Amino acid sequence: MFTLKFAFKNIVSRKSSLVIILFIAFSIAALVMANAVFDGTKSGIEKTFSQNFTGDIVIRPKAQFPMSLFGDETPITGNLSELPQLIPYTDIYSYVSNSDLIKKAVPQITGQAVLRFDDNNYAAFFFGVDAQSYVELMSGIKILEGRPYGDDDNALMLSSTMLQKISEECGVSPKVGDQIQLAAFTGSSYTLRAATLSAVYEYAVHNDLQDKILLINPDVLRPLIGLNSTEIDPSLFTKENSGLLENLEEDGIDSLFGESEDFDADGLETDEIFAQDDSQAQETAAQVVEPAQAVNEETIWNYIVCSAASGVPARYAIRKLNREFAKREWPVQAVDWRAAAGMAAQYIYWMRLIFNIGLIVIIGTGFIIVNNTLVIAALDRSKETGALRAIGAGRRFVAFEYLAETLMLTIAAGVLGCVLGVVGNCFLSNGSIHFSNSYLIQLFGGDTLRTVVRFSNILSGMLLSLLLAFVAWIYPVKIALNTSPVAAMEAVR
Repeated sequence: MFTLKFAFKNIVSRKSSLVIILFIAFSIAALVMANAVFDGTKSGIEKTFSQNFTGDIVIRPKAQFPMSLFGDETPITGNLSELPQLIPYTDIYSYVSNSDLIKKAVPQITGQAVLRFDDNNYAAFFFGVDAQSYVELMSGIKILEGRPYGDDDNALMLSSTMLQKISEECGVSPKVGDQIQLAAFTGSSYTLRAATLSAVYEYAVHNDLQDKILLINPDVLRPLIGLNSTEIDPSLFTKENSGLLENLEEDGIDSLFGESEDFDADGLETDEIFAQDDSQAQETAAQVVEPAQAVNEETIWNYIVCSAASGVPARYAIRKLNREFAKREWPVQAVDWRAAAGMAAQYIYWMRLIFNIGLIVIIGTGFIIVNNTLVIAALDRSKETGALRAIGAGRRFVAFEYLAETLMLTIAAGVLGCVLGVVGNCFLSNGSIHFSNSYLIQLFGGDTLRTVVRFSNILSGMLLSLLLAFVAWIYPVKIALNTSPVAAMEAVR
């Protein structure tokens, strides 16, 4: 107790104590605010993806290659890997949809194809889903025109950004109710389909990747990408419709999905596909379309996209689901939104990493200065410490007295810094700071700055203040204890 009183009097008697406390407090406040911004970006990125197309949890087959909702993520050239299917789908979906861990589950097929409008080709990822259920699951999707297609509708839905892109390039865009031509390369041939535009929608937070996603009735997508043997209407192969396949290799397949080189359509000649009349077209169609898989079409799914039940953390649900899948020996796994997005989310995380590194460098520099200030303040008292030892103070007393002073300074500064950090974050969150940069909007999950102050932020600030206390105590006390009492007494004179 005497040591604490002595340490407190020393702190109060020195004018530099207030400066040191304020210096440390502002540094810890900066740390708390930076952590809150980091957490805000983490929540924003998760919101950008989970509320738009990944959900909280995705059930997918186990595969030998990295797999996301967009298919094979392996950066190679050549033919696309065939996506595995959920087996046994009926049992898996029944268990997942009835689980207390899951609020809503929507099965999905993923395919890659080309949309054709006004002689222009637009490569896209096609998500075959039940439209109404999918829109209910994805809170970030808002219907602008039309309505979600039904189970029996030969239809698809386009995003407003895709529609705007088509309008800018063609001078006109499809309207709700218009027929849109589709084509996909299915190993040895092109498959053609037509679908009706049933709705136009927008995302709450825009992402460039979302521009390449089209929602389509699964019953239309399956034959388009070769998952069944539904007969093709021979009229699609007449000369009148031959423009759909013309130049696909030049401006559709080779440019599919940006810089991807996964499609290999070399050697395919449209003259070999299109016949001179309807009878020849029917014969050609029968030759190029591969046989259907001997399975029920309704059980052909690649994924189940899920939202976690209220109050259930996604990580906890994923662990529980994977344990149950392993117990039942199902070759599937549950993954979070980040794994489901795959490489699509990586560039945003690189942005966040660069942003974090910059703040850490700034804050780290401040803490080095703070630590040096504490060390210098302690070294200035080495003569005083030597005098204490000369009048009988033991090494233990000196060590504890130094530690008590440093702890009092840093703990007081830590509490003040955490309070300042929380207050500062309140001003940031309520300051209506808006973004116009699309990358910042994706980073924060909206066009307004939102910071998230968690208990872990406060705890990290206090732990850092304690760490500072010990780091700033070790070296000075070592110097002080090595000071000769005789030399200290001579210095005092």
